Amino acid sequence: MKRPTATEILDLIKKLPDAELHIAKDPFDGKCCVTNEWFAGAFAGRSFSADTYEEAAEQLIDYIYEHIGHDSIVGKAVTDSGFPNLQRVYNYCKPELVDEDEL
Repeated sequence: MKRPTATEILDLIKKLPDAELHIAKDPFDGKCCVTNEWFAGAFAGRSFSADTYEEAAEQLIDYIYEHIGHDSIVGKAVTDSGFPNLQRVYNYCKPELVDEDEL
């Protein structure tokens, strides 16, 4: 499977709830930041910053590739999500719909 592009990763994050928490400008230095919390959770979260969102997303992609097969929370998320298949990653990350009758 081909390596996802920065644009594809950014588009995926934008489809998820709270995307604005994972793609944002740093209020202190104005850098473009992208986190992996949408993917690996807050406990294993990390932020990547650069002059553009695409550059920050490339850092994120490199980080994810470094964790393929790694015995860690991020490594487990990489394996369980089906990365680099972004449709599988989206299905892994998207919220489950709750049946109102079950509440």
